Amino acid sequence: MTRSAIVAGTFYEADPAACRQSVEKMLTEVQLPDNAPAHPIGGLVPHAGWVCSGAIAAMTFKALTRQWTGGTFVLLGAVHSYTGPEAMVYDTGQWVTPLGEAEIDTDLAGVIRDTCPGVKADCHAHGREHSLEVQIPLIQVLCPEAKIVPILVPPTPQAAAVGKQVAAAVGEITPRPLIVGSTDLTHYGPRYGVTAAGIGPAGVEWAMRNDRQLLAMIEAMYAEQIVAETSRQHSACGGGAIAATIAACAALGAATGTVLRHTNSCETLRAYYPDDTSNSVGYASVVFA
Repeated sequence: MTRSAIVAGTFYEADPAACRQSVEKMLTEVQLPDNAPAHPIGGLVPHAGWVCSGAIAAMTFKALTRQWTGGTFVLLGAVHSYTGPEAMVYDTGQWVTPLGEAEIDTDLAGVIRDTCPGVKADCHAHGREHSLEVQIPLIQVLCPEAKIVPILVPPTPQAAAVGKQVAAAVGEITPRPLIVGSTDLTHYGPRYGVTAAGIGPAGVEWAMRNDRQLLAMIEAMYAEQIVAETSRQHSACGGGAIAATIAACAALGAATGTVLRHTNSCETLRAYYPDDTSNSVGYASVVFA
């Protein structure tokens, strides 16, 4: 089965040359901080349009692939529309972007499908979800031979268990697959129906504090508490993906999370909208090691 790109031309460039140029520019310009772990097991990336958050995602991928020697990316995505309580793996075929085809690791996807009780095969559920698509061109540029296993993880109490099940499925594979979860953080402002601290700079700072509360839990790798926290505080759209990513990385040996960068759309879009602080979305680059 082939999944075609649905947000090429809106979230990122549809023209192949422009798409590649954008990815290469982001990867070249992003600088890893000194605290970036040398041997990360996985990480978190945002999934907005590249002009908003592409550089933040590029930072995570750049950190994850410094020692990359081949293999598969297991992608744990946010779910923006209800698809049921189970995680859903895309288990066959390929995903097409302007840069070509990214092949599904059908062997690993089959193991996950067959051995993980919380995961079912459902390629169609991925058809209109963008949270993983926007990551694929970065992988294609950084690691052209890489295969992928896309999994959507809804924000249910079972999300952390899904992560543990996925870790068990990949734990003996060499080279070990990298685990990448996808989420944006607090959506603040009248556009999102959240105005706890009013509209303007005070509201944006409230949203950043809300993010930091969640990021502290992520760094401490509190997988079991994440879904309830994000639901209660409206601090992420991918609570299930976060919980599953932390749980998987912990089961594979990670002891801590490291925030490489935390920002928001007001900051990343300041060159375009310098005076607009009415709405903001938080973004973070995190790695686990």
